[in-house]
Amino acid sequence: MKIGVVIVTYNRLDKLKIALKSYENQKNKPKYILVVNNNSTDGTQEYLEKWQQEEIGIEKNILNLDKNTGGSGGFYEGLKKSLDLDAEWIWVADDDAYPKEDAFEIAQEYVEKNKDKIQDISAICGTVLKSDKKTIDCSHRRRIYTTLFNRIAQPYSKPKDYEKEEFEINGFSYVGTMINKEKLKQTELTKKDYFIYYDDTEHSYRLSKLGKIICIPKIQVVHDAPHSEMSEIVKWKLYYLVRNTLDFIRCNFDEKHFKVACLEVPFKFKVAVLLFGKDKKIGYKIINEAVKDAKTGKSSLHDIYKPGWSPEK
Repeated sequence: MKIGVVIVTYNRLDKLKIALKSYENQKNKPKYILVVNNNSTDGTQEYLEKWQQEEIGIEKNILNLDKNTGGSGGFYEGLKKSLDLDAEWIWVADDDAYPKEDAFEIAQEYVEKNKDKIQDISAICGTVLKSDKKTIDCSHRRRIYTTLFNRIAQPYSKPKDYEKEEFEINGFSYVGTMINKEKLKQTELTKKDYFIYYDDTEHSYRLSKLGKIICIPKIQVVHDAPHSEMSEIVKWKLYYLVRNTLDFIRCNFDEKHFKVACLEVPFKFKVAVLLFGKDKKIGYKIINEAVKDAKTGKSSLHDIYKPGWSPEK
């Protein structure tokens, strides 16, 4: 069994170095590591050029993009490239995700033990731990389904799920997930125009239609991400969170579900802005713009709401 690794990075060289070491230190080495550099300006490209020359028994690939395409654009390019590389499974993660050294060993043991049904599995993922390395972040694994009154429920996994040897989901983040290459070939890649947010949820939901997505709690990945303060909800990323949530529903569910979501999703975020936002009027404006664009199917980088924008500008 060969595992390839796709990492997307942007201006977080210190974290990228830790991530690369976590793959190099795996008990079962990956066949290759592919780093997608989203046009970083912090010395990442120069570092990767030196890293590529080091012999560690793992094939090294670098894909330097000529602009920052966001996480979604980076994963699209990385997964597209992975289709031409030699591995049956593709592990995807950002540069702030560090798998524990036995992660690939556990994954391989599972695949070998379940050879007779592996053709029915689209992806395998594990437990995402917060930066304290012990607290489970349940938000990275979801069960998505329709409910009464044409609503879409997207609850997080529950702590008790992680007491099991495995459990099934149909929504994952790209933090420590291993995709079956054969299933990847059968569906479209990541929606690259999302820029950030919900690209992984949307992709995983499509993959779940082709085969099961299994979470194995013993596979553990540390996610070195800061805790988001609700007071910072009014920022450029809010636009993509609202728009892409709605676009995910528009593309994967009936029109009646989308119409309900266009009422429910913005209401939820407007309440959050009302309760916690410092710039409420701007927050409402961002949400309204996101809903309008979702209704027309716009999914590219917004002219205003993009990296560098803030309410003060």
